[in-house]
Amino acid sequence: MKMNKLTVAILIAMLVGILTGQGYRMFAPDQAAGFASDITLLTDIFLRLIKMIIAPLVFTTLVVGIAKMGDTRTVGRIGVKTLGWFML
Repeated sequence: MKMNKLTVAILIAMLVGILTGQGYRMFAPDQAAGFASDITLLTDIFLRLIKMIIAPLVFTTLVVGIAKMGDTRTVGRIGVKTLGWFML
């Protein structure tokens, strides 16, 4: 079984993160809560960036899908429904 290099790198990074977190929690339990509160800004930024990318990604996917249909009657009917669902 051949694995992609990126997949292997992601899995290794996840394991290193888990081990680092567990080690920090085991060897410095009094500082773990302070560390967690210190990085809340980073987690908030990350989650807001994810939320910010979802709407344009969905919209562009719908636009490209509609543009590849070809038939104008079908595009018009489905386009109106799609934009309605997107606005809703």
